[in-house]
Amino acid sequence: MRSPLEVETGPSPLTPEWRRWLVENLVRGAPPKELVASLEKAGVAAEQARRAVEAEQEEPFVKGALRAVGMQRKLEGLLDVYSELFQQTEGPPRVDRHEALTPSAFFERYYFDNLPVVLREGWSASLEPSTWSPANVAALLGAREAGHACCVPLFEDPRLESLTRGLTTLRGFTAEDARACEPRLWWEPPGAEVPLRAARRNVLLGQVHGERRLQLVPAFELRRVTSASEGDAPLRLDVTLAPGEWVLLPVGWWYGFSAPGGGLAVSFEAFALPEANVTWDADAEPQPSPLPPRD
Repeated sequence: MRSPLEVETGPSPLTPEWRRWLVENLVRGAPPKELVASLEKAGVAAEQARRAVEAEQEEPFVKGALRAVGMQRKLEGLLDVYSELFQQTEGPPRVDRHEALTPSAFFERYYFDNLPVVLREGWSASLEPSTWSPANVAALLGAREAGHACCVPLFEDPRLESLTRGLTTLRGFTAEDARACEPRLWWEPPGAEVPLRAARRNVLLGQVHGERRLQLVPAFELRRVTSASEGDAPLRLDVTLAPGEWVLLPVGWWYGFSAPGGGLAVSFEAFALPEANVTWDADAEPQPSPLPPRD
């Protein structure tokens, strides 16, 4: 092993390789005392080890990194608290199902609380059976596109014009104007499997044909979803959606699904509320922090 003191650079007595190791572990949150002890075990004198750790902690770029990482840890800790509280409910965590649910209960108990819910409504009975049959929809999409899972904006695709004629929304739950609801056609051939993805907006998804087996991951599981660690798997809730059933996919939640026998569904993204739907821009560039004060 190369000596930590083989080359001295700047205020630190350590080589560049050991400085990188030290900064990496400081940013990860390792206690400075433990880092000093590790340096001593590697052959660095106690005073030099202490001075090396203090020097890196005073570097402006390290201070900035520690501040940013510290805020991230606080947010992750808060999300972990939400996860613990969610799992303290009676019985195993689950998605509520309702044969009858009023719009006011839907919004107050689920939409505003960022929770999924399954409800049964007779909306699909208003669809023309021959027009909305899987065979006809597959023909409209074409053999190439119908061969894999897809999600197509209904009013933006001229091939699907016959599906939009007379299209109604879910009264009391969604906006009344079908076009304003930005409806999408969800199509899956038999055996389709769709991996987890984030819900960027609140989505109300109604199953028209087939069975959809959903896996839902709460928004507060962000750290576990994005972590590469296999030993810290996120909480998953399993939901099976049958024809005539709707599910609220809350913004910020992750969802994946399979369709063993194929599936056909419609989703709406505008709700019967005075406020517009919210959007989570997970890919947004972070804004710079405030400028330091001028001398």
